[in-house]
Amino acid sequence: MSTLPRVITAVVFIPILILLSRVGGPWFLALIAGILILGLFEFYTMMEAKGVNPSKKTGIVVGVLLCLTTYATGADHLGFFLAALMIAITLRELFRSPATFPIYDISTTVFGVIYVGWLMTHLVLLRESPHELGLPYGIGSAFLLYSFLMAWGCDTGAYFVGRAIGTRKLFPRVSPKKSVQGAAAGFLSAVGMAFVGRLWFVRDAVGEPLLTGGETLLLGALVGIATQLGDLVESLVKRDAQVKDASHFVPGHGGVLDIFDGLLFSGPVTYYFLTMVAFR
Repeated sequence: MSTLPRVITAVVFIPILILLSRVGGPWFLALIAGILILGLFEFYTMMEAKGVNPSKKTGIVVGVLLCLTTYATGADHLGFFLAALMIAITLRELFRSPATFPIYDISTTVFGVIYVGWLMTHLVLLRESPHELGLPYGIGSAFLLYSFLMAWGCDTGAYFVGRAIGTRKLFPRVSPKKSVQGAAAGFLSAVGMAFVGRLWFVRDAVGEPLLTGGETLLLGALVGIATQLGDLVESLVKRDAQVKDASHFVPGHGGVLDIFDGLLFSGPVTYYFLTMVAFR
């Protein structure tokens, strides 16, 4: 896949991401909700290609409602929402005709909501995290961009080093092109970007870093692992569905899930690290 479309996509998307992350609130929520809708559409379309028949519309609506509810109330009502989710999707399947493989269809629909909807909602939680941490609201933008910087640094390092010198296969059963050399470069790139971001913009009002060196190293290492695991999981889904890309929505990348696969794992890791470790 050509590098030029990737660069063009980045040049267009990154300024929008930075702008809306700085504004925050409903504007950033709308961006993530839009990405979430496309991601769920891609996921359910891949499952249809495999021969499963998920409740696509129901899953997308529930995924968006999960994101909106979490933005409005935080994660406090997640148990209630998951119970309502199970009831709604199983009742939808009960009255669906024809119902060929209802267990598969229900499982796929629920998995899509949790895998795409709930994991991606953590990007909203990360942006809104200053409310629960007692920090200035603006620092939420830095936390969010920090997560993107580490994850995309990991992807970039793994991509270019893997193409240049990748010889030993990492996980050929799932992703034949990924190499051990690329994975090592991605890990080191994530750690490096963790320190760059710490000194660049994750700072307090007087310019002091908000994370210690040890916290930065640990977070970078966790993101370096989580990002690549997220990438492998999406590769597993695509391989099972026998498709090369999640879709063709994004020039140079394939689909939305092809861009955000690593962030689906590293976003929650960053959020819980900051809220449960660094600022507990």
